[in-house]
Amino acid sequence: MIFASADGAPIALDLLPDWTARFGAGAARLELEIGSGHGGYALAFARAHPDRPLVAIEQRRKFADELRARAERRGHARLVAVHGDARVLVPRMFREGSLEAVHVHFPDPWWKRRHHRRRLVDEGMSTLLLRLLRPGGLLDFRTDVERYAIEAVERLEAEGFENEAGRGAFAAAPPDEIPSTREKRYLATGQRVWRLRLRRPAGG
Repeated sequence: MIFASADGAPIALDLLPDWTARFGAGAARLELEIGSGHGGYALAFARAHPDRPLVAIEQRRKFADELRARAERRGHARLVAVHGDARVLVPRMFREGSLEAVHVHFPDPWWKRRHHRRRLVDEGMSTLLLRLLRPGGLLDFRTDVERYAIEAVERLEAEGFENEAGRGAFAAAPPDEIPSTREKRYLATGQRVWRLRLRRPAGG
């Protein structure tokens, strides 16, 4: 049973979307992007991997609607754009161990203490992301804020994620990495991006 991080209420598993009915055998490779923004990453992913399904959740309705429309125009049938708060939607949309990868790119660090509960890598959300990934599944986390990156790697490793680059270390960009719209600006200007590539342990 997976619980919602905000209210602790149990999720009705029989109400979860049937991704196998939507994607067939491809549902075994289902990936999730949290905070898709203008949709640059999601659209590039769909173009590069037309056989792999991706669900992109965006809190701003305008951006989610625009991404959905662009995906439809381009024929990306395996890209699903969803509007809403990922903290509420994610445990209601995916079963434990059902995701091959989760992508979190440049989340708001929410510096003020009263806003810390909104962070995507707080204790509750870190637990949820770990459990939603299949054993060996990847958490692809990127940020342009060094302090947030340091706090994130400490939190996520403490939760049980295994770090591909070694404990406490940040990853280099893999050759096949797809940059988001925002990341392209950083790459063009030489600004630093802190990357984490973390996995749910293969043993569970």
